[in-house]
Amino acid sequence: MSEVVEAFGGAGYVEDTGIPVLLRDAQVLPIWEGTTNVLALDVLRALKQTGGLDPIRRELDRCEEAVSAVDLPEVVQVAQNAVDRAAQWLQQAMKQDRSAVEAGARRFALTLGHALELALLARHAQWAHEHEQDARTLAAAERLATHRIDHIAMRNEDAAFALANDEAMPTATAI
Repeated sequence: MSEVVEAFGGAGYVEDTGIPVLLRDAQVLPIWEGTTNVLALDVLRALKQTGGLDPIRRELDRCEEAVSAVDLPEVVQVAQNAVDRAAQWLQQAMKQDRSAVEAGARRFALTLGHALELALLARHAQWAHEHEQDARTLAAAERLATHRIDHIAMRNEDAAFALANDEAMPTATAI
């Protein structure tokens, strides 16, 4: 399509010709997934290249070692529990097939991201507590820990599989 646009010269870029629409469609159709899903699949690819979750676990350990203020060790533990659950899910999903892994990739990546976010916030809260005597970051870390960090828990795996594979589901199956 890029060559078609070039063949028409400047007129190829004029919306009235319909060519720009074809170009955009040609570029977007191979992707078809949203940004979050593309990045989630990229997380899976990156894990293969970096030796799995070890780098993430090391960062969580560094955060845990850095915190000592009230409730911050428990906050980091919430993050570690979420990563542990994500690792268990990945191990189980990989025993099934690629589509099972891809169906949960978004939840998996969000869990990893939110867990790291929480642990890093706890580490910063420790620093702010020591250097600025500011309790706001402690409160922010504690509050974030009460929000949904673990996105692995799911009520209906059949629904996720159906959505990931664009399949119809019986209406009796509730989410």
